[in-house]
Amino acid sequence: MAAVKKLNILVTNDDGDGEGVRLLLEVAAKFGNAYAIVPNRQRSAVSGALTLHKPIRLHKIEKELYEINGTPSDCVIFSIYSGEFPKPDLVLSGINPGDNTGISSIMGSGTLGACWQAIMEGIPAIAFSVRKRRGEWHEKKWENRDAIRQKAIELVQELRPMLSSETFFSVNMPRELDKAKIVYTNEFQTEKYETKVTRRADPYGVAYYWIGGAARKPEKGTDTWEVLENGNITISELSLEFFKGE
Repeated sequence: MAAVKKLNILVTNDDGDGEGVRLLLEVAAKFGNAYAIVPNRQRSAVSGALTLHKPIRLHKIEKELYEINGTPSDCVIFSIYSGEFPKPDLVLSGINPGDNTGISSIMGSGTLGACWQAIMEGIPAIAFSVRKRRGEWHEKKWENRDAIRQKAIELVQELRPMLSSETFFSVNMPRELDKAKIVYTNEFQTEKYETKVTRRADPYGVAYYWIGGAARKPEKGTDTWEVLENGNITISELSLEFFKGE
């Protein structure tokens, strides 16, 4: 029986150093030679942005965990072309504290942006996100980290035979995993949040603005519905085929 190839695996995210990337690094180490390169600050919702106007600096946090002053897509580019790391055979992005369901996440998430960059470079990828309440986003120690880690290992095992150089998978997990079923779906919620721009004033009376908005109700039958209402794990397959002509 032929031995299974040990992969070089890049782990990245859009949140920087934290529980999610450290947990996913543990998962990746089960499948190969794993290392993590993450942004040195919060870079959520930057999509596939690249840093083209200033130098990139690399900083080692600890063994196999590094950060750069860039975006998630920069992390992928850096891993491939800098010569500082083994070129990855697989990119794992996350684990994002907060689900990445809905069309807005496909278009705007930095977690998914890293995966788009990976498949544009011909490298398979999987994005992992887990549902969190707003107050739980910045937990230093996730309460159910062992269950999340074990489920992520199982999901990598399941998805590995389906990996493709032009396709990545977006995995969204609910808060509770005990009874969660796996649902493969590409039915995405259209509008996940209301859009609102709030005007405020600083202590000097100068106006500033926040872009935000409350979450909309989940649309029945969509990925958001499955995660939030049914408590299931959704797996969505996203491909470069969408951008190719017939």
